[in-house]
Amino acid sequence: MRRRKPNARTWVLLGAGLALAAVAAFLLNVSRPGPLTPVGAPAGGSLPATLTVATLNLWHDYPHYSRQAERLQAAISALRALSPDLLCLQEASRTPMVPHAAGQLADALGMAGAYARANGNRALIRFEEGEAVLARAGLSSEAWRELSPRAGFFEHRLAVWGTVDTEAGPVVVFSTHITNKPGEVNAAQIRALVELVERQRRGLPAVVAGDFNAHEDAPQIRGLPAHWRDAFREAKPDARGATSLDSDRRIDYIFLVDGDSVRWQVLDADTFGGEAISDHRGVWARARQTPRGAEPPR
Repeated sequence: MRRRKPNARTWVLLGAGLALAAVAAFLLNVSRPGPLTPVGAPAGGSLPATLTVATLNLWHDYPHYSRQAERLQAAISALRALSPDLLCLQEASRTPMVPHAAGQLADALGMAGAYARANGNRALIRFEEGEAVLARAGLSSEAWRELSPRAGFFEHRLAVWGTVDTEAGPVVVFSTHITNKPGEVNAAQIRALVELVERQRRGLPAVVAGDFNAHEDAPQIRGLPAHWRDAFREAKPDARGATSLDSDRRIDYIFLVDGDSVRWQVLDADTFGGEAISDHRGVWARARQTPRGAEPPR
């Protein structure tokens, strides 16, 4: 029996099916979180019990990338002056202007750590951005997790974390970027973050820093656990401390989470930077770890 050759309609349907499959593959991968990648040169040793911590949203400004390379150099200069032991980054991008913001900062500051893509895909659209945790000593047990619920099909919000050794014992460090969608989605992601931190730190002290996209008067911020210490507010009870240059509100935080046997004593904190670096001001804090029950030094 002679086989019939595919006709023109069959070829059109086959081509359309392949095209749809290609489009679907592109859409599924054009904004996909992960993987976790190391940045900077691995460092050994431990950090002191008194730590300087900084957090900064670098503002990728996709697709304009306004002054992006220049702003990154300004960030490097500001952070060199602060000399943080721990650095949490958000919107750390990879673009035609800046090949790898987290990696470049790590190299310039003599730090090392981990970066995870949150949105975009540099291989497909020449742009991606994500979160990073950097430290002056070795970081271990690095991981990342997408926070739920998702605010949109192409929007992913992450927490990236790792553990660093200090003279007072290990500390777990989290960097996060919560959705800017107001209301319940933002609140739900913050609740998911709290559950993640409490599960992953296993009673150890922690640093949770980043862009929460919620003012300190928002219920989801006011409802954070009591052992999540707002470093800036403890150091500056009456200061406004606005970090968003767009809204002139405080939405970036460093929370110092007390451990089962170690608590934090906040020594000082403030904001830094400005429009020369980002559309956010960064936040820094200096804090000492003390055993629970011990009188803090005067």
